[in-house]
Amino acid sequence: LTIMFAVGGAGVQKEIGIKIAKSLAVKIWAGEIKLILVAGAKEKVREYFKNNLKKLGFSGHKNIEILFAEKIEDYFQEFNQALRKTDILWTKPSELSFYAALGLPIIIAPPIGSQEEFNQRWLLNSGFGILQKDVNYLNQWLFDWLEQGYLAECAMQGFVEGEKLGTFNIEKIALK
Repeated sequence: LTIMFAVGGAGVQKEIGIKIAKSLAVKIWAGEIKLILVAGAKEKVREYFKNNLKKLGFSGHKNIEILFAEKIEDYFQEFNQALRKTDILWTKPSELSFYAALGLPIIIAPPIGSQEEFNQRWLLNSGFGILQKDVNYLNQWLFDWLEQGYLAECAMQGFVEGEKLGTFNIEKIALK
């Protein structure tokens, strides 16, 4: 099971990523879960992840990856590659909300700003995502959700009902 946690562009909510690692430590060490922490192109966020993972004993662990690239273009390419092996996308309801159409269930971190509140409502009303619960108890609720099929339902709903032609629609409007 591979979980990708993507922080905001400025590193907002990076603390959640470390709480995820801490809460799932036993399963990560057992090789049952892989965690991808997305730092984007922010060196400070990468260092935060590295330093805190080291404190947890995860320095260089094969089941935890920090996704970082100095150039934004490289980051986008690496992010897209990492999505191919991701089972669950955990993020605030930013523009990444639309990745639900790939068939990725979204665990929704708290929104920041009104646009993200709209996106959160859209994810919930569409059945594409579920609000995160207390991360300190992640090892309990996450596996309940998996056993009950809640995340599979979100993935299927996003894949079947999610808008997949947005880029083409933008192109049509822009080239008129």
